[in-house]
Amino acid sequence: MVSTFSRRGDLAPEHFVPVAWQPWKLLCYAAMLIFAIAVGSTYSGPLTVLVKVVFVVFGALQFIGIFGLMHESAHGHLARSGRANRLLGEVISVVVGTSYPGYRAAHLTHHSRFRTEADPQEVIFPQRSAPVTMALLTAASVFGAPIFLLVRAPFIALKHNNVVRSVWGPIAAVAFYATLCMVLPSAQSSFLLLTIVAGAVLGSLNDIVYHQGLVADNTLQASTSFDCDAFGQMFLSGANRHAEHHAYPAVPGPRLVKVSKILRDDFLARGVPYERSFTMAFARRFVTNPLFLPVTCKSGPAGAER
Repeated sequence: MVSTFSRRGDLAPEHFVPVAWQPWKLLCYAAMLIFAIAVGSTYSGPLTVLVKVVFVVFGALQFIGIFGLMHESAHGHLARSGRANRLLGEVISVVVGTSYPGYRAAHLTHHSRFRTEADPQEVIFPQRSAPVTMALLTAASVFGAPIFLLVRAPFIALKHNNVVRSVWGPIAAVAFYATLCMVLPSAQSSFLLLTIVAGAVLGSLNDIVYHQGLVADNTLQASTSFDCDAFGQMFLSGANRHAEHHAYPAVPGPRLVKVSKILRDDFLARGVPYERSFTMAFARRFVTNPLFLPVTCKSGPAGAER
């Protein structure tokens, strides 16, 4: 998709340099996750249910943040050393429960074959009947992330790697979480599982508004850019600037805020949809287009200019 509307030379070289502090976010996410489970699982004061829900959501956001670091690693942004970048990605894949080589291959193909039938992360391609597309989009909005990570990515890895390399991440994840559930008291293990489920659902809801409910063609109009940079940097490693990310996938996430300011006027002229927050975008599209079906673009029927 990059060659369609952008060139690396459009931005200064410093925008493409990985940020040295980004790997340390993994320790912060782990510490905050432990804190959320420890407090949320034992709290019994006023407004118990509400407080527990808050800590479940807070813990789920840490999982989403950890996934964001794996996304950065897939693009080679997590460390300046290629070896360190890959090792960090492999470690994170165990926490997330997926195959790192499968995820990386799928996601990079998503960028290079965006909005085509070769895009392994796309729900609306290959084109199917309207009822089937509606069902897939509905399921993807709630469970799309875990299905892709736990099932799709390992199968994609098997096409390019040996069995051990392809599935060791998911197997190690099962062993890791099974061990935790046996070691932790029941209250903590139950809260951990609930937090994982919440992270999977919130991650799916988050992902659906990046591209769905928009035009079906391979243009800037098919990616939403979100202005919630504080949240985006804290939990998404900059992926909230999604149109900019697709235009310049070689730019590390933490640098996308500055890049977005440079590109905004041009992107607005090109029809990039800008939203304030994920919640508002999801609510608006759900009300106007409950099943997040592709919409018609100004130049003709959706998908006509692939």
